[in-house]
Amino acid sequence: MAVCQHLQDDPRCGQHLIPVPSAFHVLLKSNMLQDEWELGKFLYHNLTQGQINDFLKLQWVTSTNPQPSFHTAEQLLSWLDVIPKGPTWQCTQICTEGYTMQEPIYLYWHDALEVMWDIFGNPSFSEHMMYDPYYIYECTEHEYGEWMSGDKAHQIQNELPDGTMIVPIILASDKVPVMRMSGDHEMHPLFLTIVNINSEVHMKAKAHAWACMRLMCGTAAWT
Repeated sequence: MAVCQHLQDDPRCGQHLIPVPSAFHVLLKSNMLQDEWELGKFLYHNLTQGQINDFLKLQWVTSTNPQPSFHTAEQLLSWLDVIPKGPTWQCTQICTEGYTMQEPIYLYWHDALEVMWDIFGNPSFSEHMMYDPYYIYECTEHEYGEWMSGDKAHQIQNELPDGTMIVPIILASDKVPVMRMSGDHEMHPLFLTIVNINSEVHMKAKAHAWACMRLMCGTAAWT
């Protein structure tokens, strides 16, 4: 929703826009603990670089034990820069011949492969991943559970070269009003997740296993 509104305020088709880092990404410093990460995030979102430097020079901060691993705003920002940003939003205007639209319609999208790798590399799902097809037997009877336990999964895997694996993709879409009193604007998001994540996990909303890959905002009226 926020991304859609931001791009509508300043639609620059073709320009890559950097999203907020995913929630599961952490600073690539072994001594960056959770409380220190929260401090750095707060400083970054609420203070200017000069204010961050002034804060870090306070006696209360310098006498704290342990002290933050970053001592200047420049050092904090340099560490934030190494955080993976995730897939970038891109924008394409929808043009049709023979029709005049009341407002331009823009398609905002991620590269599907980037989205897939972003989900696949999320360490939050590392204990809930299925990397190979498998069989379930009750005595001698073949039972089916997850998609990876099905015959099609084994058929595809057997056709692949040694050392490779399948990453099946699930897509889901719906139509959602963007906001009230906005000229009947609607959002048409397309969400993506991967079958490798256990279904009991990726079907939970709080797991954030689904990523928005496409969305389109605009009016449905044509002239």
